[in-house]
Amino acid sequence: MCDRIEYFLLGPPARLEDMRADLPAGIEIVQMPGGLVLQELLGQEDTRHAAIDRMEARASRHGVTYDGHGQSLGNAAINIVEAGQRDLQRQTFTSRTGVKAGHGFAFPLPDGRMGHAVHLGSDRRGYLLLDIVAAVAVAPVDADTLHSAPRRYRQPVLVWHTPFAIVPLKDTWQLVEIPREVSFRSGIGWLDPPTIERLARRHGISETHNPDGWNALLLAMAEAGERLPDIEQYSTVTARVGHTGLIKLIEDHEPQPFSPGGNWPMPWQPVEMTELAAILSGALDMIAARDDVT
Repeated sequence: MCDRIEYFLLGPPARLEDMRADLPAGIEIVQMPGGLVLQELLGQEDTRHAAIDRMEARASRHGVTYDGHGQSLGNAAINIVEAGQRDLQRQTFTSRTGVKAGHGFAFPLPDGRMGHAVHLGSDRRGYLLLDIVAAVAVAPVDADTLHSAPRRYRQPVLVWHTPFAIVPLKDTWQLVEIPREVSFRSGIGWLDPPTIERLARRHGISETHNPDGWNALLLAMAEAGERLPDIEQYSTVTARVGHTGLIKLIEDHEPQPFSPGGNWPMPWQPVEMTELAAILSGALDMIAARDDVT
């Protein structure tokens, strides 16, 4: 029986498109937000190691991130990926809502109150850069209150621009200067299964192979003031916001050391608006936990 292998690639759209054009015939391609999933059916004379080496070299030539591989489940896996794709908004946030870059807005929370954020920028690939404000109220606050309110996180966060309701502020003005840049970190390293099992046993966590178990482990480590081992460097992804509020993502693969004192950007992991709304309503803050631990 021939082996079918699945590769995961991440990177800027232009580089991913060049990578697609360079792929040999017979490789199936699934487009994902920010990346590609490739499936290759290996010949009898080929080996998994040789195939992985080829794909890693091709990714390196095109400047995209090779994010791992796995045993493909064939068409069933592709169907699962397609079913789980986000309904990303291809128009900019300003086009969709009328809220300009640098201006604030309110959005409904699950408990009936209103959360608030400052829109910094967006693009047509489904990314949205928001500065999350700690102000939560029964009704939208005014721009002056938004300007003076503390921020929820130590820097703006990147959000998937999926459909969600917003409430424009009655009196609004530009709260932050545009253009600007916001950087995020992408950890370099790999936790092997024995290390994960050891950490899980120490914290009394089970089933870390599923999202709930993994999140429980991250929360327990954050509470204990621990960081994941074997991740000692990071690269950066910078969201560069232009005068019009359009974001350009710039990836720098140069490894950076984790300096003492925590003076590094927050993790590169775009979040769902539903997760942010739940956190502002009192749910466990996995965004802060990932920042502390990963």
